[in-house]
Amino acid sequence: MTFFVIAIANSVAGAVKEEQNKAEELIQRLEKKYLSNEVPVILQKLEKNELSMSVVNAFALEQRLIIQSDLRNNALSLHRFGGSSSKVIKKFFYRLIVNEVSASEQLPVLIQALNISESQITKYRPLAGAQAYPAYTAWLANYAQPAEIAAALLINFQSFGKNVGRMAKALKQYKGLSDSQLEFLINFSTLPSDFREQAIAIVSQGLAAGVRESDIETRVRLIQVYESNFWNALSSIDSQ
Repeated sequence: MTFFVIAIANSVAGAVKEEQNKAEELIQRLEKKYLSNEVPVILQKLEKNELSMSVVNAFALEQRLIIQSDLRNNALSLHRFGGSSSKVIKKFFYRLIVNEVSASEQLPVLIQALNISESQITKYRPLAGAQAYPAYTAWLANYAQPAEIAAALLINFQSFGKNVGRMAKALKQYKGLSDSQLEFLINFSTLPSDFREQAIAIVSQGLAAGVRESDIETRVRLIQVYESNFWNALSSIDSQ
């Protein structure tokens, strides 16, 4: 009897390890395919100190709306999946909410450092191309599976993090902003501790439950397109 119990346990452990390997390989393929070394035009200009500050201001005001939306989206995801038996899923979405709350507290510091007035905030007209991103993450929160969301955010956070990291360095160098004023950008510039491992574990569970790799890739592809649209929309301000 003990032999059969051990054999079953070993079989289950082997299957779990196989799914983990498949998830890791899938994420690596998606990173290779959808993480680009291309630098948005507005960042190239900012790094040469040639960008109008109106574009940087627009970035901050667009983010103000996106953070508000994503906080609600992540709360909805936790509501959908908080009853899951998977501890990693619950921890993943709970941490997303905590991080968004922190970001919502850090962003006003950046807005103040950029001398954006309450009147400017009130009168600002959001860009459709920039706000397509939170519209899509709202769709993910409502309809996607945890594996799809985790993969999409893992890939996207790396893209966004790289770009805002460059923005932070340029604003510090050319505009004299301090690290405390740039905390919003700096904190987004690197993945949170264990974020990648958690995301891969969730993808592994999703694959084991029957989520298709093609569906996961679709979520990644689309969120990366909307990320690109965000930066391109800001470029349209610079060309006006």
